[in-house]
Amino acid sequence: MKKNEFAQIKNLDVKELKDKAKSLKGEIGKLTMEKNMKKLKDLKMISKKRKDLAQMLTVIRQKQLLVELEKGSKKI
Repeated sequence: MKKNEFAQIKNLDVKELKDKAKSLKGEIGKLTMEKNMKKLKDLKMISKKRKDLAQMLTVIRQKQLLVELEKGSKKI
């Protein structure tokens, strides 16, 4: 994922990010099946997609923690 794509990902809300993460998981599954059937040429594509997924899940978790932190500060 390039820096400008990552910046766009950070601007999305949690629901959109979860949808994108779900589609990435599906892509990784398809790529894995293609690899197992010896049809996949670019084997690094799986690791690239997994890295993108990890970055997306990290952003989701950061946003969730930020919301929890804001709720906690309002109680004080």
